[in-house]
Amino acid sequence: MTDRKNVTWKLGIVTMALSFLGMTRDASAIERKGFIFGLGVGGGKITCDGCESLSGLAVEIHLGGMLTEKLALVGDSSGASKEEGGVTLQSVVAGPALQYWLSPRVWVKGGVGAGVLTAYGGGVNEVSDPGLGFLGGIGVEVLQKKRFAIDLQARFTTAKIEGERTNNVFALVGFNFY
Repeated sequence: MTDRKNVTWKLGIVTMALSFLGMTRDASAIERKGFIFGLGVGGGKITCDGCESLSGLAVEIHLGGMLTEKLALVGDSSGASKEEGGVTLQSVVAGPALQYWLSPRVWVKGGVGAGVLTAYGGGVNEVSDPGLGFLGGIGVEVLQKKRFAIDLQARFTTAKIEGERTNNVFALVGFNFY
């Protein structure tokens, strides 16, 4: 088993264990209020018009504030990165988003912003012009404490960058502070 597959396998087992532990906690005990911050890591896929799809590392970061007990306004940025042949390609969409908790554990997120593509390394250093982008996601908080939660999330971003459509799909483990 390769190192990458081994790490993925272990991350999956830890996530499942945390899921079972988290389900035993009363979800109503979490307090979401004031400033919020979160980040997520996992895997993602970059696809675009007329190009080969690439899988790689994915990250997201958000910060903002709770508007009500169930609704937050955040600045959100997420992207995927793939290194191949000494050149790293990154696809990122960032902008304001609304995050709404459908239940004490399940949330949805949607927003609008700007998307960019970056390629660097191996003598290459190019950044695209920004294009109109959209982001969406859904998550399940599998471990909750009073002001902290770990979630599993699926996210999608799309942007029209220099006339070409670029899409990202992510599966992440998120760490959130309320």
